[in-house]
Amino acid sequence: MRTGNLGEQRFSGKLSADYALWRLARPFLGEVHAVFASELRSFTEDRSRPLNALDLGTGDGAIAKLLLTEAKLDVTGIDSEPKMLEQARKNLSPSIKSGRLTLALDDALHFLGDQPPQSFDIVASGYFLHNLTADNRMRLYGEIWRVMAPSGILINADKYAQIGKIHGEALRWQLARFFDVLEARERYDLLREWVLHYAEDEAADRVMPEADAIATLERLGFADVMIVYRKHMDAVLVARKQG
Repeated sequence: MRTGNLGEQRFSGKLSADYALWRLARPFLGEVHAVFASELRSFTEDRSRPLNALDLGTGDGAIAKLLLTEAKLDVTGIDSEPKMLEQARKNLSPSIKSGRLTLALDDALHFLGDQPPQSFDIVASGYFLHNLTADNRMRLYGEIWRVMAPSGILINADKYAQIGKIHGEALRWQLARFFDVLEARERYDLLREWVLHYAEDEAADRVMPEADAIATLERLGFADVMIVYRKHMDAVLVARKQG
């Protein structure tokens, strides 16, 4: 566990303490997870050897839980938010006790920089990459490429921005869901935090355009980079490293 600089922490307050309410404003999150699980199964079904998977920005453990449904996988999850990682520890304690899941409190770039090349067959993430500044995200893509084994796969469920009117409509739809869920519970404090968080996500140095992400991954050498699911702001992106 790292005790030094954990980098930017955007979930250090109410957002981590009441993260479960975020899920209520995402009525299609089950679809996102189903698509993620399908892509994962397609990758693992023809592989007989044990595989190593990395979950970047583990949060409450939702993506790690999906990875652990595949018996061939040993999973490492990292997050820089102590409160979020504690939720993952509680939610996934049997897998930690069995040794299939290792959780680490660390900054993603720092953690990846310490890993040897080609050490993970799967790099996965859920709603983490969009939290990074564009510069750090570019650095992270490079590190993902370096630590991914040949024939490996990247699966990322996240907010990928489209262009123009389509993106604006998707953003308005999502903000309206926060109002629906949080006003009904009189959680105006949390509503303010989520609206501000989403506003920050739209900053020029942070927003994550779909086209830019695909182009960057292709320049690094990833193949078959594509969005395999989209609903409003949210999408599942898959990219493969050829063997």
